[in-house]
Amino acid sequence: MTKPIALALGLLLCLTALTAAGNGEDPLISLSYLTGDFSATLDAAISAKLDASDEAIRAGWSQTPPSDGSAEAPGISGLVERTLKEGDVLSGSTGLSLTPLGGDVRLDAAGAVVDVTEGAEVSSGQLLRQNHRYIVAEDAAVSFVVASPAAVVSYEGGGTLALSLAPDYYAMSCALRELNLFQGSGSGIGEGFDLYKAPSRGEGLVMFLRILGEEEQALASGGGHPFTDVPGWLDPYVSWAYQRGYANGIAAGKFGCTQPISAIEYEEFLLRALGYSTVGVDDYSTSLERALACGALTAGEYEVLRSGGFLRAHVAYISYYALDMPVNGSENTLAQRLTAAEVMTEEQLVQARSQVNSSRIS
Repeated sequence: MTKPIALALGLLLCLTALTAAGNGEDPLISLSYLTGDFSATLDAAISAKLDASDEAIRAGWSQTPPSDGSAEAPGISGLVERTLKEGDVLSGSTGLSLTPLGGDVRLDAAGAVVDVTEGAEVSSGQLLRQNHRYIVAEDAAVSFVVASPAAVVSYEGGGTLALSLAPDYYAMSCALRELNLFQGSGSGIGEGFDLYKAPSRGEGLVMFLRILGEEEQALASGGGHPFTDVPGWLDPYVSWAYQRGYANGIAAGKFGCTQPISAIEYEEFLLRALGYSTVGVDDYSTSLERALACGALTAGEYEVLRSGGFLRAHVAYISYYALDMPVNGSENTLAQRLTAAEVMTEEQLVQARSQVNSSRIS
């Protein structure tokens, strides 16, 4: 059987481009060390690990986390791209490589870890740079710890993944996608959910209209709006929202499609969808407090939203749990209203809910 040692060879080719030896004042690793002891030891270690894990590669690995989120998933050597949540830890030793594609990942290391892209050794405790490839050197034991609500990573060469009990924003995003309420951005990373990014006003508006069950009407509408900064794909949504009085611009002729939307603003949208606020409310500053008072937010969720940055992960989270909230003046939940409006089916709702195993923040 041919050993897949492309990882070690790729590392060696990248590192032979370095021409300066390292010292105490220079962060670059010694060229003689990289092309000699390091590469030889790494090559041998990777080959051994690949031989030992052939059966695991052939068998594959189910990426579905356990119901309590606390168990460890078995290590594999094949290339894996995965969306992780805060507190998830990928641990391993010589030959494990990881590339952060989005979100924050912190290195906890005992031994050397090389940033192959930069050609430098990385210190324990640092946040890793996105789209840089990191390889664990010989005699090292490391943990890559997710330090943001969500992160997308690519890794290979073995390792063990320990799953935290944090909210699984990715699972909620997949559930909402099945319900036709949440879509990816088309970035190609982590299925395009971009959970580690701040949502824009345009994205928030689209989500609001979906939660209302009015996306089809918006797409079919022929109304206009006075804004000059609206891209073509968003134009029918803005037109519908403007004609219905749901949203106004940020200045004369400007809707501010690409500007970030805050937790306060998005929660106001949800309160309107649930009937606990009305069009025409100009003071959004108390939306989180009002959501807490009516039961749309728990105390823990309120603290998270008012104290940290607002990300697409949070949009998915509060939208997912808003489905369980009774519509004001009715015994029906938002999910039941959307089912009655044929935005989703009961079967879709049951299937979507089965994907989410993490607990709500209390």
